[in-house]
Amino acid sequence: MEERKKPCRQPIIAGATPEERDPQRWPPEVFLRLQEILDRSRERAGEAVRETFDRADRRMSAREFAEFWNTASLKAMATVGPGGKPHIAPVHAELVAGELRSTIYVNAVRRRDLARNPHVALTTWGPHGAVAIVYGRAREIPGTERETRPGASGRPRRTVALAIEIERIYAMKGRPPA
Repeated sequence: MEERKKPCRQPIIAGATPEERDPQRWPPEVFLRLQEILDRSRERAGEAVRETFDRADRRMSAREFAEFWNTASLKAMATVGPGGKPHIAPVHAELVAGELRSTIYVNAVRRRDLARNPHVALTTWGPHGAVAIVYGRAREIPGTERETRPGASGRPRRTVALAIEIERIYAMKGRPPA
């Protein structure tokens, strides 16, 4: 059995309540929607993805996916840069009441990438091969720009929140420890 970590305590969306951030408190319809995405993603996946993620003993349910996702402190987010070149960076991202949210710095390359092309891919992983990959479309949430902790220069930085419409999810539990 994998050790369960506590959810990330840094709120992705200023003002999100503890209930909105805790999958244990979400209504059943949230998990039904996430499960539909997981099932549809698996059904439409190519052969290589199915061979990796479609192991019956390692499939994550929607609830398991939400708990796994929200306990991982960092994710890697890929965006599409000029000329189709990829850009990847670590981000905080979590499910808030079943909706995927993230933050980015207002001066980040990712923000410029998203202004041109909203497609994103995010991934995180855990012990013993647990992994989740999410594909979606990001948009800035109006009115969420805020000051955050200073960077290396000591100057304050600003972030803006993103809502990410989930299009596909591939997720699998880790192998049992040996």
